Amino acid sequence: MNMKFKDKYDVIVVGGGPAGIMAALAAAAVGADTLVIERNGFLGGAATNSVLGPISPFHFGDEQVINGIPQEFMEQLIKEHGSTGHLKALDPYGSGAYLGFYDREKYKYVAEEMLLKAGVDIFFHAFISEVHKTGNKITGLTAITKAGSRRFTAKIVVDASGDGDTAVMAGAEYTYGNSETGKAQPGSSMFEMANVDTDKVYDYIYNNPEDFEWKSDLVPVREYSDRLKQHYFVAQGFKKLVKKAVEAGELCFGRDSVIVLNGIHPGSIHFNATRVIGYNSADPAEKSASEIDGRRQIESVSEFMVKYVPGFENAYVSVTSNEVGVRETRHIKGLYTLTAEDAGQGRKFEDVVSRGYFPMDIHNPDGATGYTEGKSGGSWVDLKDTYDIPIRCLIPEKLDGMVLSGRCISGTSEAHGSYRTQGGIMGIGQASGVVAGLCAIKGIEPRNINVKEVQKKLVELGASVWRDDAKKAREEAHAKECVKQYMSKRDKAITKKDILDSYFK
Repeated sequence: MNMKFKDKYDVIVVGGGPAGIMAALAAAAVGADTLVIERNGFLGGAATNSVLGPISPFHFGDEQVINGIPQEFMEQLIKEHGSTGHLKALDPYGSGAYLGFYDREKYKYVAEEMLLKAGVDIFFHAFISEVHKTGNKITGLTAITKAGSRRFTAKIVVDASGDGDTAVMAGAEYTYGNSETGKAQPGSSMFEMANVDTDKVYDYIYNNPEDFEWKSDLVPVREYSDRLKQHYFVAQGFKKLVKKAVEAGELCFGRDSVIVLNGIHPGSIHFNATRVIGYNSADPAEKSASEIDGRRQIESVSEFMVKYVPGFENAYVSVTSNEVGVRETRHIKGLYTLTAEDAGQGRKFEDVVSRGYFPMDIHNPDGATGYTEGKSGGSWVDLKDTYDIPIRCLIPEKLDGMVLSGRCISGTSEAHGSYRTQGGIMGIGQASGVVAGLCAIKGIEPRNINVKEVQKKLVELGASVWRDDAKKAREEAHAKECVKQYMSKRDKAITKKDILDSYFK
């Protein structure tokens, strides 16, 4: 391939993670000449680089809230034998209503092919070293590579960097973590183990229910590749074994329990089981220390699993994160700041461009325990309804020529605990790409765009900007029938009996 890059683009997307992928695809769908600048040599951001587990639900209950280009991406992954699609969690506590398992290598490939097919240019192995402005308007960027610098101009820049690096470099105001405590959610060094007897692991969970904080069977609601067929489940616990190992000095990590769920391929288990506490992941020195801490925890947890947990006797670590998975750093100040009340109460806005659906999931920034009461630890707060994310959260307060995307949009730490999950930022990414593309083509600033035009284009792309009650009812009926058919064929379940029974009434 002969990759030739232009000096000028309508839209430049900084970051090729889930938000950046969707933003670039949406901008291209609008008709904008689009470039993605990515620091790695592959796409996916934390989803691939940090070895994340399943894609968060896309769903509120059984209602699919995230649609359009993100769902097209999921469909393509399924077609390429790279995803189960969305599996229903019978008990959503701790994990969310649905989980979309995926093969990270297929994810990289599918994202890349979709962008290239859409006419998007991809500039790998590049960091942003300078933001060019005229007054408060961003006009372009300089990317630094091993071969030197390359300058690009753009009508609109989308910051999908995760940490809001480009916006901060341009002078945007921001809050780090929680505005009251100054603390951010901890990161996690995720990993997987292979050659696991997953049936034996499942049986241990089944036979020791009191040892687990939460657990659930997962149910498919559509067909997917036979290559990936297995019974999927998720559980957090092994509390007795963890306590025994910690007291013996054989386990040292940032939690008091272990979360396990299937890897995408049979015989593998994914771990979201470390807690990398107290580091500012936007600071290079602290980020360096966090990587060492995270790898030490991976070593400790994996050896614990082999020695203590049935089913792991012959297991080994098959993949570790290239980078600590970062949950939270900077929240860029926009024209509106989404609040915990907005999210928790299911608030609706006239200028909605995406929707939130996931509980406010705050991992404990202070210690090893799981969800606790108040602001001193972690919390899991269910929403009363889906909430709207207004276009104003995607527009920096004092900068022109830029649209925010992904987890760095304007919101409080608590609200961010909901929209930060992968499905949520895919929806935000789709919206940011439409805003950027339309603004570039029309030659207007994001703060001046008519949101009705944005909403119209999002609907054309298949996004669920507003609830469709008839569709919601169909999805609920379909899900219930899938549960009845699937679970009636199983001889055991780790899901709480009262929850499971509710599907058969």
